[in-house]
Amino acid sequence: MLAQPAPPSCPADGPVDDIIAEIHKQQSKKSHRSLNPLPDVYCIGGWCKDRSRTPRTSPELAPQTKKPDEADTSASSESSSKSSRDTCDEKMEMALDAAHNTDVGDYYFEEKNYNGALMRYNDALNEKPGDIAIYVRLGRVFEKLNQVPQAIEQYKAAQKLAGPEKWSDEAKSALLRLSALQ
Repeated sequence: MLAQPAPPSCPADGPVDDIIAEIHKQQSKKSHRSLNPLPDVYCIGGWCKDRSRTPRTSPELAPQTKKPDEADTSASSESSSKSSRDTCDEKMEMALDAAHNTDVGDYYFEEKNYNGALMRYNDALNEKPGDIAIYVRLGRVFEKLNQVPQAIEQYKAAQKLAGPEKWSDEAKSALLRLSALQ
């Protein structure tokens, strides 16, 4: 019996910054970049998100239905792989939404619209609660809004998470800086 290769890891498990970078890379390949921070349709690692208002018409996106008289002969491994694929689809949907909200939040932050950035980062955090970069971004916004206790809370939460070192380093230095102010 041949061993089946392990299913590819779900791209949604990666950092939100990697998702944003991949989407921007796809956009830069196009002849023009819209004013919209993220396009209506974008794909990461074979997983696509269509934010347009048009209904999906692709046949592969249509749900598979079985006739009532068909017996279910699918193997349990097929069922479990489908289950993990469905789980990844759901996680990817949330991760792409988080990437969109983070990207828009970054735009608002650069424009000094800190309340707008705060709302977008909070939405991103709801969609991808284990992402260290979102917590650090929230800490930055709270600092700009002179809400130091909330900033400290976000930086502390970031330090409890795994992720790229640049984010944990920023959270650590921000905590040291803010502790000196109090």
